[in-house]
Amino acid sequence: MIPRRALWFLLCLGAARGSVDGLADALAERAGDRLRGADVAVAVSAPWPKLASDLGALLMARARAAGARSVSREAAGATRLLTVELALDGNKLRASGALSSLPSPLWGGEAETLAHLWAEVPLDDELKAYLPKPGPAAGWQARAISLGDLEVLAIAAGDTDGDGRAEVVALTARELTAFRIDGERALERWRVALVGRPAAIRPRAEVGAVTVENGAVLARASGFADGVKRGRTVEAVRGFPLPGVGACELSPGVDWFTNCAAGLPERFWTAAGLQRRGAKGPTLAAIEPGATGTLWLREPDGAPLELKGAGAQLALASLERGDVVAVSEPVQPGESDAVVVRALAPGLPVVHRLDRLGGSVRALAAGDLDGDGTAELLAAVRDDAARKTTLWVLK
Repeated sequence: MIPRRALWFLLCLGAARGSVDGLADALAERAGDRLRGADVAVAVSAPWPKLASDLGALLMARARAAGARSVSREAAGATRLLTVELALDGNKLRASGALSSLPSPLWGGEAETLAHLWAEVPLDDELKAYLPKPGPAAGWQARAISLGDLEVLAIAAGDTDGDGRAEVVALTARELTAFRIDGERALERWRVALVGRPAAIRPRAEVGAVTVENGAVLARASGFADGVKRGRTVEAVRGFPLPGVGACELSPGVDWFTNCAAGLPERFWTAAGLQRRGAKGPTLAAIEPGATGTLWLREPDGAPLELKGAGAQLALASLERGDVVAVSEPVQPGESDAVVVRALAPGLPVVHRLDRLGGSVRALAAGDLDGDGTAELLAAVRDDAARKTTLWVLK
């Protein structure tokens, strides 16, 4: 008897292989044998409904061929969730997503990323036929801006000079620098050196935190006993300020924070809070340390949700597209980090993924850089070999 997977390949030999088939093949190959025996839900998002529907159908067929017990487009009852987002990247169509486990409604458990899915194919005639008109369709947009040789520990965005536009404030181990983002350029507006008493106990890695609150910048790096507040004057402050959370303290000798707000985990690499419209309290998120990080998130009056496989960086934001949580994510050893954006909705579905950033994600933040009333996501990416830091702006 011919195995199901082998039979599928034999049936494909006699048919012409198109770009959409090629995408489905590549994504299914990255999912591997993790679909076997599982109840699989497939979700494909794209600005082109017909293309999303056809690729979803092909992925469902691939899941069946891989031995999935059941396959559907509904997450209810599924044990595996395969999510894919399509976007144009120049003359290529890019597909990115993840295969995740889903907790059992009966036994509980934790959601976990089992595989990162990524593929791209040239924009050929088959794919162009799906597009409603020539040129790129509306979707997530990302641009890269050089910050030079700046070893960033943390970033924040906010209006520090009262002109209605947010500046990007970057914290290093020894100074604060504010930039105005003008198109593809970062223009330095001001710089403040961190001075004061040295810290009595240093962590095993440099750690820092920075926020912008009511026009004032609060920051602290782990090399100093006190932080800095830059408003109308420059003064010393206590603690490490985290956005929407307040001032925290580092555990002595290590690079994680202790519980500084009610309801946060006992220890974490970073944390953030977001007051959502109509909610009774803030949504809290944190990255718990481990071999890889664990995204911990709790809505007001809700039980915490945990997702394994995150990197060390985190941001909560209200975007034009809705409320989201963004985390850095290590991909493979030797490869660049990714930024994964999840909707603050049941199951935390992935709504966008930004791969191949050219280095490690050192910080995440959000702010309205162009003054249009909506925030952008910001990622500071460090390439140590090239001694440069790039600010990615995602909208």
